[in-house]
Amino acid sequence: MGPDIERHLPGELPRLTPEEELVLYRVAQEALTNVVRHAASERAELSLEHRPDRVRLRVRDHGRGLQGPPGGGTQGMRERALLVNGELAVKEPADGGVEVTLDVPLQEAGLWYR
Repeated sequence: MGPDIERHLPGELPRLTPEEELVLYRVAQEALTNVVRHAASERAELSLEHRPDRVRLRVRDHGRGLQGPPGGGTQGMRERALLVNGELAVKEPADGGVEVTLDVPLQEAGLWYR
């Protein structure tokens, strides 16, 4: 059995393009797969936040931390983020584990906020 996943999801999100939705989904999927495969963590958190200019996805575990150089999954998440002008960060918080954050900027009238 895998880790318990604590979810923090807003009731509503702003309108997203199908591409943005797919990138958020696939990055969440890969980050959670990495938790199961590598973290040895009993729990993890997944959250989506609507900020004025972006949607933020965050996946955090409390496991072993990064194990060597980034692999293909991390590279794939970075490439997906670029498809929607997003920014991906992978870090080890001071209290352990790994945190993956994806910021997807919101569009207004076809123009990117930034």
